[in-house]
Amino acid sequence: MPRKRKTEPVAAPDAALVPEPVAEPVECEPSEKSIEIALTQAVMFTMEGQLFALPIEAVQEIQQIVEFTAVRGTAPALVGVIDLRGSVVPLIDLRVLLGIAERPYHLETPLVFARLGERLVALIVDEVHDVIDLTGTQLQAPSRLYALADHLIGVARRSDGLLFVLDPDGLVPAEALPTVNDAVIGGER
Repeated sequence: MPRKRKTEPVAAPDAALVPEPVAEPVECEPSEKSIEIALTQAVMFTMEGQLFALPIEAVQEIQQIVEFTAVRGTAPALVGVIDLRGSVVPLIDLRVLLGIAERPYHLETPLVFARLGERLVALIVDEVHDVIDLTGTQLQAPSRLYALADHLIGVARRSDGLLFVLDPDGLVPAEALPTVNDAVIGGER
């Protein structure tokens, strides 16, 4: 089993994430369901051993978990809010949001700060791997049979497994957005 790198915080708060291609793109077999998108790079991470990715344009930074304030009476995936350089940011457990069994957080639990629609959120994931190059990779549209279909841009086959590319605009259901806003407004100091 290949050794995986630990997540490292981004050095400068406002520095752009400068990716280097770290994996060769893998072509999917041609399919009538293949889709063309302008996605070129994505941040790849795992949850429960499954590969996921977010488009690099949506990711602001990656950090290890920090102290957060729990928010009660909200959607189960919204576990709290954190203070990120003076901004109150909703903290979402991506496992819960995607229907994967919860697991306890520890000091090395990574957070992916990403823009979902117009909102900056911190997503709790299991492990962040690398920025991957998707240039030339054919993504297949997700089957409507997948419970995750509404949260995905597409699915790509890689040598290390299937990669589910999450849609940052469709990741948090519209009905949950007011809950996130209310929690953030109610949680500000």
